[in-house]
Amino acid sequence: PSGPARDIEIDGVSDERLTSLRRQRHAWAAKFVAAYDEPFWRARGQNALAESEGVLGSTWPQQSGVLSALVPPERYAAFVSTDVATRTSEALDQIAELYGPEATAPLQTWTRLWGTDPWTQGYVTNWRPGDVEAVGPLHGTHEPPFYVCGSDQWVAGYMEGAVRTGRGAAAAALARG
Repeated sequence: PSGPARDIEIDGVSDERLTSLRRQRHAWAAKFVAAYDEPFWRARGQNALAESEGVLGSTWPQQSGVLSALVPPERYAAFVSTDVATRTSEALDQIAELYGPEATAPLQTWTRLWGTDPWTQGYVTNWRPGDVEAVGPLHGTHEPPFYVCGSDQWVAGYMEGAVRTGRGAAAAALARG
């Protein structure tokens, strides 16, 4: 990821390449996941897709009985500024406001604090006005023997991008011999 790449010394590549890599931003976001015996929201005629003005920005069904939620960058500080138990309780209360009281009794919850994870330093690439031009045409390209891949090297910055750029980097390296 570009975030940790800013923290390490890299040599053997052009200054233009390093400037491009280090110019990328990551969204300080978190993912909250709650697992239930069943997708209880369906009994209420709901599909579990929502955009919210609470600390959780959006929700979606990850799979049957599993609900995921994203804490967007502008709400990240409010989410992480309390203890884990309070954070979890408040997230479940917000989900209950959307889908009913069953939301407060999951089998288990998980939280990934992408924004403060030292190995990622963020979630997806967070393009601000002017960033695409500043990163420039080197975005997602290689400078052998230096290859880049990951969601931050793709147009939208999701898992699909990580897979595609990983395959592309591997193919480029293998083709080079």
